[in-house]
Amino acid sequence: MTTDFSPLKLVFRPSEYFSDVAAGRAGWGWPLALYAADAAASALLITNISPDFLARASSDLPTAAGITFASALAAVLPGGLAFNAFFCALAVAFAAFIGRGRLMFRLPLPLAAVAGYTLFFILRLDEAAGGAAGWLAAAGALAFAAWAALRGRAVFGAMFKLLLALSVFALASDLACAAAALADAPRAYRGAEFFFAFLSLGWLVRGTSVAAGIPAARAFAAVLPALLGAAAFAFSLHTLGLLSAKVFEMLLLI
Repeated sequence: MTTDFSPLKLVFRPSEYFSDVAAGRAGWGWPLALYAADAAASALLITNISPDFLARASSDLPTAAGITFASALAAVLPGGLAFNAFFCALAVAFAAFIGRGRLMFRLPLPLAAVAGYTLFFILRLDEAAGGAAGWLAAAGALAFAAWAALRGRAVFGAMFKLLLALSVFALASDLACAAAALADAPRAYRGAEFFFAFLSLGWLVRGTSVAAGIPAARAFAAVLPALLGAAAFAFSLHTLGLLSAKVFEMLLLI
């Protein structure tokens, strides 16, 4: 059947594709190819779109002025992989913790940890390089993510492969946003971003449920703080000076 083609199976028969990923029957070729294609498309989009249009379409994000295609691609390819890997490690840890016991008692802990980490770096934003305590906090977060990935390596591998495969939605979003930019339709641009973002989130929650073997509600409860935690970690690297302002802006745009 046509939908046996992995990207189409992911879109039209997601439960079957998630089971294939969890069981190790799905390969790495298509997920990696989709991720690379999306990275190139995103870099091409933000470096060719009008800064004025982008400001009207996404007023809460920085403009892409001064960013070249090569610099955008060089930032998003490794940066996106690192962000995805950190997110997956947190998702594995949170899914293992939230997957058992009373959800109402377990969910506040990862949320509080992420909120505390973020607040710590917001308060230290004006201090030089975040201070020694900032380096210790970031090192602790990285060590925790590495421990979680190693401890749940099977689930981590499935989650990472799934997240790369979901680039099919990001690629579709890039194409829709490019069409909106050509039509000078900023509302359509923002609408396409939100639509495909929510679609990706829905598929991600379903995939996490299968990979971690937990109900969808608990999978969502694990994915949400993991996404926030990955964003907070990127912000902490920016605060520490390890991520330049320009690279941080590109990651926000892409």
